[in-house]
Amino acid sequence: MTAGVAWALVAALGFGFVQAFNRKTNQIVDAFRTVFGLLLCVEILLVVRAVATGEVGLLLEAPPAAIAFFGTATFFHFVGGWTLLALSQQRIGVARTGALVSASPLVGTLLAAPVLAEPLTVPILAGVLLAAAGVALISLSGGIRSGRSVWVQPWLALTVALIWGASPMLIRLGLEHFDYPVLGLTIGLGMSVPVYGILLMATGVARRSPVPGLAKRWMMAGGVAGAIGVSGQWLSFGLTTVAIAITVHQLATLVVVALVPLMFKEPFERMNLLFAVGAAAMLAGSITVVLVGR
Repeated sequence: MTAGVAWALVAALGFGFVQAFNRKTNQIVDAFRTVFGLLLCVEILLVVRAVATGEVGLLLEAPPAAIAFFGTATFFHFVGGWTLLALSQQRIGVARTGALVSASPLVGTLLAAPVLAEPLTVPILAGVLLAAAGVALISLSGGIRSGRSVWVQPWLALTVALIWGASPMLIRLGLEHFDYPVLGLTIGLGMSVPVYGILLMATGVARRSPVPGLAKRWMMAGGVAGAIGVSGQWLSFGLTTVAIAITVHQLATLVVVALVPLMFKEPFERMNLLFAVGAAAMLAGSITVVLVGR
């Protein structure tokens, strides 16, 4: 196993917990403050890490081009993507949101070929499509409840998939100018989190009823998982191809599948055989991409 794949697996594990913790938080408060609190916790932990490792000085050495790429990538990926993720989780549940978001490897793999000159071979594409087929099976597993399909409003999650498939291009372009993935993430979030906070203040969201203590605890838990997961994500982008990294990241869905029965009781969060088959297809597709893309 290469270092890039190993970090991608760390990212998948972290993201699985992030999605579950994020859902717990936005059951209590709105999606916008949920995401802001989580991202703020992640950034605080990243800054603490930079101080503890003595890498703070390196942050000042990042060239303007890298700062621009990192700032743009984090704003769209986290502020945009994670907000839409939280909104989607409120509507169709954490499990099926994670399933639709798993379409992002197809977007990322197709974009990486022309933008980053990464190989797009038939076996790699077949593995990505197999993972996408798993997404389709999972989406069909929703069934009917109260005479109405529970598979509603999928566009939020599909937009997240588009954003998360495209943002690795910006990250990789930034790393070409400043090859410190975790510090690049720290820089990007350091720009995006204050902007998000200003937007929440300007729209009045920040002045809503106080955030309960329980929600704050879930935010902090999500911040820890997020710091681990996102750091692993950016490290994997710097060490392997986008196709391999982004496909392995989607194994977070399997973590969510394991956590959902323990943490949620809503009918539309329960698993069934079709969901399990889809998850297996995702796993098989990820393994294929890793094996043929090395």
